[in-house]
Amino acid sequence: MEKSSAIYLSGPITTGPRFVQWHALEGHLLDSTGEEYRKELGHHVIAPNSADIQKEAGRLRRQYRVPVLEPATLNVSGWRQNDYLSLWNKVIETLVARMIMMPGWQYSFGCATEIASAFRAGIPVTTIDGIHITPRKARNLLQVAAHELKSTSLDPLRSSIADFADSIEAISKNRTQNILGNLQTVRKDQSLDRLADLINVAQFVSFSPDRGKLQQEYSRVIGYSPNKKFASTRHALGTLLERSPDGSINLRSYTPDSPQSREFIYGIRSLEEAVGSAERLGSEGLYVIANETVDVSDGGVSGVALAEVVEFTPDDTPRGVEKPGTASLPFGWANDLLATVYGFVPDIAVPDGFRLEFSVHPKPRGWRASHTLGWELGADPTVELSPRLTWPNNFSRMIGDKTYGLLIANLAGLPVPYTEVISRRIAPFAFGRRTGHLEHWLRTSPREQVPGKYTTIKGWMDPFALLQAEDPENSSIASVLSQAAIGAVYSGAAIVGSDGRLIIEGNEGEGDRFMMGENRPQLLPTDVKNAVLELYASAERVLGPVRFEWVYDGQQVWVVQLHRGVTQSLASTIVPGEAGHWVLFDVSRGLAALRTTIEGLSPNEGLSFIGDVGLTSHIADVVRKAGVPTRISSTA
Repeated sequence: MEKSSAIYLSGPITTGPRFVQWHALEGHLLDSTGEEYRKELGHHVIAPNSADIQKEAGRLRRQYRVPVLEPATLNVSGWRQNDYLSLWNKVIETLVARMIMMPGWQYSFGCATEIASAFRAGIPVTTIDGIHITPRKARNLLQVAAHELKSTSLDPLRSSIADFADSIEAISKNRTQNILGNLQTVRKDQSLDRLADLINVAQFVSFSPDRGKLQQEYSRVIGYSPNKKFASTRHALGTLLERSPDGSINLRSYTPDSPQSREFIYGIRSLEEAVGSAERLGSEGLYVIANETVDVSDGGVSGVALAEVVEFTPDDTPRGVEKPGTASLPFGWANDLLATVYGFVPDIAVPDGFRLEFSVHPKPRGWRASHTLGWELGADPTVELSPRLTWPNNFSRMIGDKTYGLLIANLAGLPVPYTEVISRRIAPFAFGRRTGHLEHWLRTSPREQVPGKYTTIKGWMDPFALLQAEDPENSSIASVLSQAAIGAVYSGAAIVGSDGRLIIEGNEGEGDRFMMGENRPQLLPTDVKNAVLELYASAERVLGPVRFEWVYDGQQVWVVQLHRGVTQSLASTIVPGEAGHWVLFDVSRGLAALRTTIEGLSPNEGLSFIGDVGLTSHIADVVRKAGVPTRISSTA
């Protein structure tokens, strides 16, 4: 089992909230050394705790498709708690890539020791909802739990939890500081050597100039121990070139008093060129770092993790976050979104007060042959940050606007039908919930929203033929979605108008003809509107104002498309504005005719729609995106 794959699920077994409640009601009346106590403890605490852990472990295995380890199923005759803790802490420190904490973990001594082991090993920790648990948060939760236990007779448990609360935050920070030291006083290759003890780094070999020649300093190469000393410069560079996934290396030169790079040579594939260039740089008195070439356009992302915010972008280095178009998410959401898209949990967690520059790659990279590379880790006192949750962004353009919106809806806990994504640039991935129907809808997902232009069909067709037919130049459509069908009783859309009111429209049955403007909005039953209102409220609490397409199956409302923000529309005005001349347009002519009409408008002309059209339909979306003043005419 690779360390980069396994998840450890930590949860209370013999203690936790159930134990505290049971002990207060019944357990304190029993002799804690007696058989009756053990029997009742097993029935009221251990059995239900274990069942919860095993159920959640099963869900995680289905979601992440990686090994999920949990302590509830292991039962060794004669073992005491310390025996189990010793085993699982060793497993955590050697095999685990991520730890997930069950609710109420802070009331468990065992969980406190396990989360401490995770922090000690530099393993990211989240709740089952994907919320990042930093050492500071863990300390605060343990302190609250210890305070609550003061009023009980469980002083040993309270005392052990309080002890961990006092020390747990220091574990991670001390580990990081001890390894990194003062990075301002070390050379570039020394900094890389320290970073490699914390996180996977690109394979490298470094050299210092020695009387006109090169002397090897540090190294991290797959299959070799840290800082392996190679027989010669040629041997070192040849091994690095051979072990690089793309058969290519770079050379970076610098001086210790001026660590900014001097000459940089990218993409060397010839050993003779690598040796000749490295020796030439050394003869000029320059230090040299040779590293594997990492393709930033391989379908992965690069970015920065700081405090509770992760920002990332494709087709760029980590410094790309300084440019427009960066995706910005809370840590837990970023962690789960990247895990969903790429199929592995990225190693991007950092202690409070530190900033990590990283990259994530579909192909294993670096000296640990995992999917996350660390490029720079340094102290940063910034603690109060909030993500800028907006799209389109560079990442949403890569996977498709519709795809990204549905991923955000899924992360927000909204009901999204099971969706398989066939992308142009990355391997297929899936997310969402099963609907109970075997039929599928095939939906195109443009780089940016283009209402109603591209194909949506019920059933199946060759997705690659669809891409070739509708976007042969690969300039518009990022992916194709195969989405589980829903037994549609009612379907429609919901938007927030410019007056702040929610507008809910739809019709009976499936909603594709309504969204295309072919079906008029119908009067929706009260229970349907209330169900959509309830879903909107859930979305707004997390995302702010949103607009979405929905399907009601008779029991719940599903989200089949999601965007953020309000619209400009009011009851009789789709796009506000004045026009010198109003061009009449019969909405029954359809979207293609509408786009042609818009292209032919002069700057002082607006549109006056004839016929009933939903404010939430694609007809309305098209004129909103075009910014053309549009009203609904009373002319028959």
